Amino acid sequence: MYTPHKELGQNFLTDREVARTMVAGLELSPGDEVVEIGAGLGAVTEELAEQAVSDETVVHAVEIDIRFVETLKTMFLQNMNINIVEANILDWLPTFIPKNDFKVIGSLPYYITSPIIHKILEMERLPRICVLMIQKEVAEKIAAQVPDASYMSSVVQTFYDVEYVAKVPKGKFVPSPKVDGGIIKMVRKTGQAVVHEEIKKYEGFLHRGYASPRKKVNKVLDKDELARTGIDGNLRPQNLSADDWVRAYRILRAD
Repeated sequence: MYTPHKELGQNFLTDREVARTMVAGLELSPGDEVVEIGAGLGAVTEELAEQAVSDETVVHAVEIDIRFVETLKTMFLQNMNINIVEANILDWLPTFIPKNDFKVIGSLPYYITSPIIHKILEMERLPRICVLMIQKEVAEKIAAQVPDASYMSSVVQTFYDVEYVAKVPKGKFVPSPKVDGGIIKMVRKTGQAVVHEEIKKYEGFLHRGYASPRKKVNKVLDKDELARTGIDGNLRPQNLSADDWVRAYRILRAD
C-alpha cells in the first residue's frame, strides 16, 4: 500500500460492493464512454471492467498520482477498453471531447468536490449520468429540495435530477476519512435550462442569490427585480427551487 498524499485528499475506496453499487448506477450500455475521476487503487475501475457490456464501451480512468498510474496500467493491460490517463481532472475535463453521450463516475477528494462538480457543469456537452461519491453532508445538500435548498442543490438541479443513493461509512476507505461518504446519482434533464455560454453568468447570479442565505430574498434582489420576477421577497433563498432561479435569471437577463 502506498502512503497517501494528504494534499491530494487521498482516501481510497476498498469495498467492492460499494463500487458495484456505484457502477450499477451508471446504467452501462454498449458503446458508452465513461470518465472515471480518481481511479486510485482501481476498485471502481475493476468493477467498470467487469460490468462493461461490450468492447465498444470505453473507460477513461483519470488519476493524478503517477504511482497509481503505473500500477493501474499493469492491472488493466489486457483490458483494451480501459484507458488510464495521468492528469489532474480539473485540467483534463475542459479538454475532453466525448464522441457521443458520456457518463461520469468517481470517488471525489472531499476538499475539491465543489470545483470538480463546477467543471462538470461547465462542460460544453454535459454527461448524461454522473455517479459520485462525496462527503455525506455535501451529498445530502446537493440532493436537498425546497425548503432546504442551497446554492449547490440549486446549481446542480438546474441541469440534473439528483438522487441520494446511499451512505458509505468512513471505514470503507483506506485511510479512513473523518466523515462518512454519500453516493449521489445525477441524471441530465431533458433540454438545457441554461446554455453553455451563459453558465458562468448563471452561477454568478446564484452566488448573488445565496450571498446571505439566512436573510430574506429582498436583501439580495431589489424591489424592481422582485416585481419583474414575481418572487416573494419575504422568502429565503432555500425556499426557491432551481426552476424558480432559472426563471428569475431569464427574466432579469432579458431586461
